[in-house]
Amino acid sequence: MAMSRETANDVDFSLKVYREISGNKPKYLTAKNDGDAEASELADFVIALNVIESLSSSAIRAEITIQDSAGLVNHLKGGEFWRMTFKTGNTDATYDLVGYNISSRSRSGNSEVYIVECVSQDFLFNEVKNVFGSSKQLFQKKAKAKDVVTKLLKDKEYLKTSANLHIEDSENTHEFMVPNWRIFDTIHWIAQKSIRPGTASSPQNGFLFWRSSLGYHFKSIDKMIDEANQQTFEQVTDPKSGKARLYRYTYEPKKSDDEGNDDFRIDNITFPEDKNYLLALRNGSFAGYSTAFDINVFSNSSINPNTFSPIVYTFDKKGIDKSGKNPKVIDFWNKMSHIGGKVNPAIRFPDFVKQLVSRPKRIRFGALPNRIFDEKKGKDKQQYSDLAYMQAYQHIRKTTLQNIQLLVKIPGNLDLYPGYGIDIVIPMTKPSEDQIVKDRQYSGKYIIAAVRHIYDTNSLVTECLLYRDALTKE
Repeated sequence: MAMSRETANDVDFSLKVYREISGNKPKYLTAKNDGDAEASELADFVIALNVIESLSSSAIRAEITIQDSAGLVNHLKGGEFWRMTFKTGNTDATYDLVGYNISSRSRSGNSEVYIVECVSQDFLFNEVKNVFGSSKQLFQKKAKAKDVVTKLLKDKEYLKTSANLHIEDSENTHEFMVPNWRIFDTIHWIAQKSIRPGTASSPQNGFLFWRSSLGYHFKSIDKMIDEANQQTFEQVTDPKSGKARLYRYTYEPKKSDDEGNDDFRIDNITFPEDKNYLLALRNGSFAGYSTAFDINVFSNSSINPNTFSPIVYTFDKKGIDKSGKNPKVIDFWNKMSHIGGKVNPAIRFPDFVKQLVSRPKRIRFGALPNRIFDEKKGKDKQQYSDLAYMQAYQHIRKTTLQNIQLLVKIPGNLDLYPGYGIDIVIPMTKPSEDQIVKDRQYSGKYIIAAVRHIYDTNSLVTECLLYRDALTKE
């Protein structure tokens, strides 16, 4: 049950540690602090704590800074479960994570300070569960993304996770050799080779795999954006269906006499990067070449081996490349789903910058899956013929998602998750005729790329990294 709080950052926090479960109940470790009686509640030992979830991580992580004057560290053998429970004005949350490392340990007098680094248990199992063999034998005929990912995560042979799964299927099937990869490595490989269902005529790929409090997610960036655009303020978060409530946060001064109603005010905003086209030029982020080849049977390659001609792609041919000299250039912008609007921010560049970013530079090479154990080879065994297209689309899709970036600090909210939407309202720096005007460039919906819940002495702050690809208008 959510707690009532006097200030927006108030939180009830509990920390307990256990190694085993006896009779369906954890057997908690106990410790004595400052002469008090032994107790299983260890919250008083914590001086700082971070819980981290991210689109780029297949695990939930935590860093717990402990001040220990009771010799708690002497009872830690490694592999303990650290149960962290938070109760805020919005929601409650419990994290059961495994401690895998104690770092930065230092002693001063009779007290020690150290950091316990924790991770979700499945991530440890992933380190010792490998996948080897032909996809035909491992997954039989069920070789679409949803079948493969579900089996790897749920089957007792592999991860056997109890977490909820939110998996998007693929249009294509997968036939490949798995050369003793870890489970998550195999899933990430599938993500790079999957095409979104129903997009065969204009393929969308760019799948991501990540873990949050809602479970495991395997989705294309375009589906993530489509779902975020459909989120509502009335929706109640449901871990089973993978739906989450949409929250709106406003950047405005706090009211000194109304701190209890500051739950949805932004404390701080920073802009990690903005209009950094020089780095994009160096990385070939706006335009480039992409090609793929079969390392075993070169004639199976999706390119002509005589001309070695790759596909040419661009961020937005209509908005950037107006020369029209190369009609074969693939324009990806209009093939994508967008959040925050539909206008490509690159059209705001000066003309000379547009000419620079529309010039293809980098060449991306992709190798088709290893098939040296196939009984038959030749064109009848050709796989992933769209690989050159897919790797170009995936690169552009990830790049464009980060067109606009915000890092916001808000009162602790444990009901925010990476991969979902959030609504931000930011006023213009300069008022118009003494009226506060909304900044239309930076206000609107964003995708949450990462969240970090920061606990410090009965106070909880949430830090969100937000991405968005489009503008509402030019």
